[in-house]
Amino acid sequence: RRNASSANVTTREGISMTQGTIAQWKAIPGLSGHPVWEAAFAWIARQGPDAKLGDTPLGSQGFLGRVMQYPLKPRGQCLYESHRKTIDIQASLEGCEGIEFADERSIVGLGNYAATADVEHFRTPLKGTATVRNLPGRFVIILPGDQHLPQLALDEGASPLVRKLVDKVPAALVGVPEV
Repeated sequence: RRNASSANVTTREGISMTQGTIAQWKAIPGLSGHPVWEAAFAWIARQGPDAKLGDTPLGSQGFLGRVMQYPLKPRGQCLYESHRKTIDIQASLEGCEGIEFADERSIVGLGNYAATADVEHFRTPLKGTATVRNLPGRFVIILPGDQHLPQLALDEGASPLVRKLVDKVPAALVGVPEV
């Protein structure tokens, strides 16, 4: 579904993702007016390219904004991951990171769930179902149970690094079921 705001919710082959422009996030039904989503996107909007690496508490325990920077990798060097209790809102500050998604029926867990980091890794399938080009000024929301492959280099000759923002939103704060 697409509207004039450049925000959309896409469902394809078992994958549902919400993405759009940071300036237009309020056009997505269910986000605007909720204090947690408001706080999360306000923090993102305040960050610039020189944002300090690290975590910033945004309220309740586990609700934080994170500034990260890391090298992008070829697909064969990346690992799929998923979260059980947190929602990620990911937005690039610099660089273009690919984030690939796969249908849960197509991937196998490695059995390494780490509760403190709320992350589990998966074997990378032969191909993903969808890929988001996470460019500066845009965001993608990753829900609990969404298997995704971050750190993906998409374009030869592009910046080998991404500097990005990740809001970690406890699912319970916005009424989203944990998995």
